[in-house]
Amino acid sequence: MDKITELVKKAKKNNQESFCKLIEMIKNDLYLIAKTRLKSEDDIADAIQDTIIICYNNIKSLRKETSFKSWAIKILINNCNKIYKNYTNANISIEYDDNLLGSSENTEEKLNFEDLIKDLNSEEQLILTLHYYSRYTTKEISKIIKIKENTVKSKISRAKAKIYKKYGGSIV
Repeated sequence: MDKITELVKKAKKNNQESFCKLIEMIKNDLYLIAKTRLKSEDDIADAIQDTIIICYNNIKSLRKETSFKSWAIKILINNCNKIYKNYTNANISIEYDDNLLGSSENTEEKLNFEDLIKDLNSEEQLILTLHYYSRYTTKEISKIIKIKENTVKSKISRAKAKIYKKYGGSIV
């Protein structure tokens, strides 16, 4: 039995320490995924907090202990979507730093994952984050965001092409 499964079983029996350990294990994933959909740190924090509360209140209903992380991510995505829909300004801009590349010839060292995906649309950001950062397969992503697996593959390919085109083929 792996560590997550063991912690989920304990958390289902109202072991708060085990639940806290579970959240600690996935907190970076939750943050990065929320950041692909929401730009305000307050909104990101709200979405994560709401997700933790929902997970805590409903963990007993989780059927497969091994699915805890993907279950929590699905809840997070739903919370992010609710917050995103409540934005009064429909045109939320994604800022781009023109000095991102700097003068260094080694572009790979200058750019991090968030910088690479920040000009993609929110769905592309989410898919690439789930795939490359959280290491989900295309099949798992299709279940999490409820689109066909081939669509996920196409979106990954198109997003990579956009990044490739933007950076002149120097990093992808």
